[in-house]
Amino acid sequence: MLTHIDQKNQPTMVDVTSKEVTARAAVAETSVILPEIFRELLKGEELTVKKGPVFQTAIIAGTMAVKRTWEMIPFCHQIPIESCKFSITHDQNLKVTVRCTVKTKYKTGVEMEALHGATVAALTIYDMCKALSHDMIIGPSKLVSKTGGKNTLLDGPLYGLVLTGGKSERMKRDKALIDYHGKPHALYISEILDKYCDDVFLSARAGQWTNTPLEKLPVIEDKVGISGPIAGILSAMESRPEANWIVVACDLIHFNDETVQELLSHYDADGTAVAFRNAEKDFAEPLCTLYTPKARTLFANAAKENITCPVKVLRNAEILKLGQSGAVNLANVNTVDECTKVLNEKH
Repeated sequence: MLTHIDQKNQPTMVDVTSKEVTARAAVAETSVILPEIFRELLKGEELTVKKGPVFQTAIIAGTMAVKRTWEMIPFCHQIPIESCKFSITHDQNLKVTVRCTVKTKYKTGVEMEALHGATVAALTIYDMCKALSHDMIIGPSKLVSKTGGKNTLLDGPLYGLVLTGGKSERMKRDKALIDYHGKPHALYISEILDKYCDDVFLSARAGQWTNTPLEKLPVIEDKVGISGPIAGILSAMESRPEANWIVVACDLIHFNDETVQELLSHYDADGTAVAFRNAEKDFAEPLCTLYTPKARTLFANAAKENITCPVKVLRNAEILKLGQSGAVNLANVNTVDECTKVLNEKH
């Protein structure tokens, strides 16, 4: 059934009354190709004509468009805009790229707001420049990413990686096989990630899960010549360098949908990673993190310097650190006593 048509075939706005308020974000992008006459007018990051600074004016116009999308598109809801940011860049071929990022906490998404903002910004560039030349090409326009609703769209594919390659020496048995939720915990985490990711893999040693309940899950083996979790993370990134990765350690017993949703709602294609902040020591937790393709260089450089601790890899990186609140709890279980206590509490 068409959602903008009611039972009497009359146009109607989608009813979002029963939907939950969640953090939502969208990124849209378009372009304007300028003719050669504008090359000498580009100074640094700005294009200045007699009417004034073109890109600054476009950002103002685009922001106004974002806030008034509901007035222009017939069935868009009036959404509280909590963040609106623009990036306007240009290359040597005089292609101007306009990117609009919009965020909110509401019952429906902001992809139309992002598309509207980017498009109006591009039209403003045209308007500011048309006195010099009409020979400009606008578009194509596209939705780059959207997060926070039922369907997730990122800039590039999204894969999940469950780190299971450790030897579990303190636990005295494989942590990935412990049953906290009615199944081996690595399988439990994989099934959660599978709701959001194009594919999910275990990071493991060759043949590690043969003849176990995990043997049918796809595996990425460590192949980068270093040890520890960084080996698994970098091996995955090297295998699919174009991908975004949600990396999760197999000992996070409280991992859930809300944790994934919180990471995705803060996704930034221009960033390196979204991680949670360690409440006690304020470092970024690297083993429950959403990494963009840019993180591959970060981990590759760390490997060259023989840095094997992922906390140290992220220490000086510019990444977004989120607080742990609500249903997000990154407590892990590493020892026999800790495991026994948790299992006793559950039973």
